[in-house]
Amino acid sequence: MSNKQFPGKKFTLIMIALLLVAFVSACQPTSTPANAIENYLQALADKDQTAAIANSCADWEMDARAEGASFINVEVGLEDLSCQTQSQSDSKATVTCDGRFVFSYDAGEDQELVLNGRLFSTIKEGGEWRMCGYQ
Repeated sequence: MSNKQFPGKKFTLIMIALLLVAFVSACQPTSTPANAIENYLQALADKDQTAAIANSCADWEMDARAEGASFINVEVGLEDLSCQTQSQSDSKATVTCDGRFVFSYDAGEDQELVLNGRLFSTIKEGGEWRMCGYQ
């Protein structure tokens, strides 16, 4: 029975290379157009304007502020959210979503804003997909 050992330097270099590949793969953005819209809508429901703006393209930042401000004085929930990419190029995509915002005002009954039928525009900016308006 022979007692073979791994070649020290060669084995170490292979392990380092494998770890680097795993690290680089883990650092790659996993953003999709649908994720960008889901993150944006969830940020609105959470009343988190910073996150809403972070998930918006530069041209949509003022609109994100305005949409976020409209949610401040109401109780709001986001129900049954599910978004799908409808069309996509290298830098632009269109997304549709199912689900709804449910608003609760102090003296009134709940109201809904249904997301079905809306077309969301996204663009790739800074290497990430971002909300950039409605069609």
